[in-house]
Amino acid sequence: MTSAAGATPSTDDTDPAAEARLSSFNAVFTLSLILTQASSPEQVMRLVTTAIPSIVSCQQALIWHRARSGAYYQRAPDNVIEVLAKLIEPGPLKCDDFPPSWVFPISSPLAKEQVFLVIVGSEALSDEETFLFSVLAQLSGTVIARLELIAAEQASAQRIAALNTERVAEAERRGRATLERDIAQARAAELAASEARQRAILEAALDAVISIDGHARVTYVNSAFEHIFGYRADEVIGRELAEAIIPASLREAHRQGFARYLATGQTRVLDRRIEMTAIRADGSEFPVEIAITHTGVNGDPAFTAYVRDITERQRAERELIASRARLVAASDAARQRVTRDLHDGAQQRLVTTLINLQLAELKWESAPERARELVGLAVRDAKHGIEDLRGLASGLHPAILTQRGLAAAIDSLAADLPISVQLDVPDSRFPAPVEASVYFFCSEALTNVVKHARAESAWVHVRLIDDRCVVEVRDDGIGGAQPRSETSGLNGLRDRIGAVNGTMDITSPATGGTVLTASIPLPQPAELIPEGDSNGSRLYPQRKSASAAEEREGVR
Repeated sequence: MTSAAGATPSTDDTDPAAEARLSSFNAVFTLSLILTQASSPEQVMRLVTTAIPSIVSCQQALIWHRARSGAYYQRAPDNVIEVLAKLIEPGPLKCDDFPPSWVFPISSPLAKEQVFLVIVGSEALSDEETFLFSVLAQLSGTVIARLELIAAEQASAQRIAALNTERVAEAERRGRATLERDIAQARAAELAASEARQRAILEAALDAVISIDGHARVTYVNSAFEHIFGYRADEVIGRELAEAIIPASLREAHRQGFARYLATGQTRVLDRRIEMTAIRADGSEFPVEIAITHTGVNGDPAFTAYVRDITERQRAERELIASRARLVAASDAARQRVTRDLHDGAQQRLVTTLINLQLAELKWESAPERARELVGLAVRDAKHGIEDLRGLASGLHPAILTQRGLAAAIDSLAADLPISVQLDVPDSRFPAPVEASVYFFCSEALTNVVKHARAESAWVHVRLIDDRCVVEVRDDGIGGAQPRSETSGLNGLRDRIGAVNGTMDITSPATGGTVLTASIPLPQPAELIPEGDSNGSRLYPQRKSASAAEEREGVR
């Protein structure tokens, strides 16, 4: 026995939940950019409470204070004040006569008081959502503190100016100018740092991010945009968005919609996820999913779009539909084949048996010799019918696979082939669907080797890698194997492995040799059944397979 190395195929990570989390991250990051431009604590809290219901499913978002109402917060209801007093970190708010909610503390260092961001009507938040809203609450507190500091410093400067006399007027002006300059510099430095952080986040995003101004001209793109669309940032910034990424057939509709929004505020695309066609720098068109949000401050017409290339997703959807169609067609063909084999084989044998028995019954007394001859013919036909049924059943599911396991079944399969086949298969028993899938994968793969590869030798290697069963069938044939039609046997193999959530890779260079690798997920180790023990959970160690002749003799 020899071992053959093989690479474990990669799997795609397409996951709708991951897409929803990414959408929430993008929404919070965009809101963070807007908050840094706010001019007052009231505006900060208004932006936060307005945006949260569009990020997470809830009734509303509120800002509470335990003792009183203020410019940007409300006094908490009496029945929840004691609960709030005990909260020192984000968590759920459980209180009688009040909907399930989540609370995130917001600190204002200048006032040395704490207010709370309350998301009303949200029963549960994921860890990612809790983290996002915690960051949002901390950022809100930082922005409020900065605005309060600026306001306090300005008020202090005004009080100093009112108390000073004419003799120190010039000194007051110099002091006030210095203070204002320091405040402005501090604010500019903070804003610059905040913008740098936000841009770093956007640069790390997997989706293309595009910002445009009120004239629909590009003002910012991230690295993902450059990769997806094939432009450098300096090639597209300043250009009209429609000319850069929208196909010619859709540009006029885009311009009309943009003008209509600026004139009337009516829109069909803002804050929605839509699918459309985009165009790359080289002129090639491809499908995208796009979400556009208004990011202008104080009503300024500025927008940010998040664009995702969905070429692979649509290809996977088409492949899934085609795979299902092939499975249905294969099932129908298999049923027709079984029906035909039964009709042409065992059924005809059994009908002949019945006719001979009936004739023997009629001649039992008048021609006993002929009757015995007819009974003999009936027995012969019955035996042949049973052999036909056994052969048919073996094609559906070999008895040796059920009785002896995967190693013995593949060994028996290889023994009947006209080429040399080396096996490296563990004797461990796997769940029945896995064993059947691996067996028929090897059967079809080895049949292809004999029929098409012009090979002298083949190798079958089955091994466990983490929680997957990896099967490799390799030959030394002419190579160049690839699916040539929807009904290709290789597509059938891929569909069979896909039916048990597995994947299949084909490596077949034109220089020669073909490797088919299938990776099938397994249940937890405790669910694997060892040979000879239907209730056990331990895997037996790998050993060499017995010869095909020994296995067949054992089955008999």
